[in-house]
This record gives sequence, structure tokens and C-alpha cells, in this order.
Amino acid sequence: MKKKMAGVMMAAVMVAALSGCGNSDTAKKATADANGNYLVNGSFEEPDFSGWTVTNIDDVTEELDVYTRETDCFEGVQSLHFYSESSNVNFSAEQTVSGLDDGSYKLTAHIQGDAAGDENAQVYFYAVVNGEEVKADGELNGYVNWYTAELPGITPTDGEITVGVWVSTAPGGWGTIDDITLVKE
Repeated sequence: MKKKMAGVMMAAVMVAALSGCGNSDTAKKATADANGNYLVNGSFEEPDFSGWTVTNIDDVTEELDVYTRETDCFEGVQSLHFYSESSNVNFSAEQTVSGLDDGSYKLTAHIQGDAAGDENAQVYFYAVVNGEEVKADGELNGYVNWYTAELPGITPTDGEITVGVWVSTAPGGWGTIDDITLVKE
């Protein structure tokens, strides 16, 4: 019985060792692209929102899509596009990156558009790190008048950062968001 039990224990230890059980080094590491960006589809060059969770809050934003029009892009030929003629614009888009190495990261994002005279329009980019949200305001300054938001010094203690954007304007608000990057400083 002792030999059988020892054999079972040995098999369990071997399975655990081979599968990486208890070894934090087997956790999936985040991978940057050729430009050092850890975000998936940060420039919205995929034909859909790959990598992003896009939420049309209260389902009011009439157009919320990947827009193919080079003149409306900061980089490339596609961007995240939003517009509402008769209802408010109210949406968010976010992405979580896990498996980041220790260190400091910087979020950079670009937005252009118009708030249709809405003096209470709200636009901001954010990062959630270590349970805390930090924000950088954005601005809608007109057609292809790009506003660049930056959040430097983002330092996760658990290897995870969630980044995103939130836009809320009155009817008639429109714009594009492009080239969102999260790079190691």
C-alpha cells in the first residue's frame, strides 16, 4: 500500500511540475508589438474592435464603429468613430493588459472631433492600475485638430493595467479616436 501511495504521489508531483503548477513564471507575459505598444489593435486597423470592449452606454450613440477614412486618422487608415445626430454620444472603450513586467508605463491617445457646442461635454482617457483610476482629459477641438492625451508613470504592482476612453456629448457630437499606445517608459 505504501508503494502504491508513493507512486501516486510521485505521479502527482510530476504532473504538477510539468504543468507549471505553483510556478508563477508560467503566467502569460504581455507582448509588445514592433513599436513597443502592449495594446492589441491600438490603432483600430482591424475591421472590428478586436482587443477592445466597447460599451454604448444606454445604447444612445447612433454610430460607433471602426471607420475607414485616412483623412480622419492620426495613424493608418482606420480609427474608432463616433457620431449621434439626434441623441447623445455616451460610450466607453477599454482594454486590459496582463502579464506586464515590473516598471513604469505610459498611455498616449489621440482624439479629434466636435462636441456640437456642448459646453458640458466630457472626454477623458484613463488607466486603472492597482485598483486606482487615473485620468487625462481629452478635448474635441474640431476636424483633424488632434488632441493628444498622455498618462505617464503608470506602475502596476500586479502586472495588469486597464486603459480606456470615455466620451459623452450632446446630440451632434462626433469624432475619431486613434493610435492608443501603452509603452514601457
